[in-house]
Amino acid sequence: MKKPQIAADTRPWRDPDAVPFVRIRNVTKTFGDVYAVDDVSLDIYKGELFCLLGGSGSGKSTLLRMLAGFETITKGTIEIDGQDMAQVPSYQRPVNMMFQSYALFPHMTVEANIAYGLKREGLPKGEIAERVAELLKLVRLESFGRRKPHQLSGGQRQRVALARSLARRPKLLLLDEPLGALDKKLREDTQYELVKIQEQLGVTFIVVTHDQEEAMTLSTRIGVMNDGKIAQIGEPQEIYEFPNSRFVAGFVGSVNIFEGVVTEDEDDHIRIDASAEAGCDIYVSHGVDCAPEQILWYAIRPEKMVLSRERPEGDANIVHGLVQDVAYLGDMSVFRILLDSGKRIHVSQTNVSRYDPEGISWDEKVYISWEADAGAVLTS
Repeated sequence: MKKPQIAADTRPWRDPDAVPFVRIRNVTKTFGDVYAVDDVSLDIYKGELFCLLGGSGSGKSTLLRMLAGFETITKGTIEIDGQDMAQVPSYQRPVNMMFQSYALFPHMTVEANIAYGLKREGLPKGEIAERVAELLKLVRLESFGRRKPHQLSGGQRQRVALARSLARRPKLLLLDEPLGALDKKLREDTQYELVKIQEQLGVTFIVVTHDQEEAMTLSTRIGVMNDGKIAQIGEPQEIYEFPNSRFVAGFVGSVNIFEGVVTEDEDDHIRIDASAEAGCDIYVSHGVDCAPEQILWYAIRPEKMVLSRERPEGDANIVHGLVQDVAYLGDMSVFRILLDSGKRIHVSQTNVSRYDPEGISWDEKVYISWEADAGAVLTS
């Protein structure tokens, strides 16, 4: 999927001299003794589609509400486009927010819903009509302007809510679980629409979601939140392939994690004794900042592992087990395997053939192997 063109060439977050559009510094929000957001610092650049990803209670929605001005900051600062927001009420901020419920007025037409904020601003009728028409075209609802919300599908209502939130031309649009009310197929289709609209407008989007697949599809960068803190910030591929902790590795996608002890620590490789969980040594083809005898965790994605009936060559990165379950998902099959050590892992394979009568199936003994650079070494 084509990502927004904001930083295709420069990626401002990689430029130490780039000026952030949104600057969050040491922001904390407490409710009594509970830290909903705990000392969060974050820079977001103009034109980004940034996703805050986390589970329930991680603090992502509270952080979004502080950006909007709906919650006060206990400690820290938030700047938008160089302006400190501390004394700026929500209705004066260059920000708009789109809620999961869409909050459309049921008695108003689509056109009236989109025009509502513009009328409150006192814009001339001609300018309002022109902007509403422009937004209806943007969200591909030109022929739906006279309809009421109950006459629309879920995806259409979502687009009306998006058009309404863009009507006042905010510099920053905040979206709280914007696709959460849609079914899976419609949600997937709407993700592409959202990226296309954001790309056309160049408005900075900050999206809150608990859906890691949605975050990977939409975002230029992702901030993974846990217990009120930012666990990791990075581009989607970086978050997925190079997680910085067991939490991030487990939260973003499916993963197998083996605990072990470092037995060799060289500049160009390390060897981990993971016999207790994997039944083998794990060889990693690059150096790691660790010490001999240090406990580490090795995380490897199911699609990076290879199944075979015959033992591959080598003395490391080869485990053995019994196939307990096979889930056929159409494009891929997921194998649930009980290793000889007693640990269960998942291995996935792409279904390149329509039917494979010789394919590995239930109750088979198999070997599982992987390349020396296939996984990530974690120290926490």
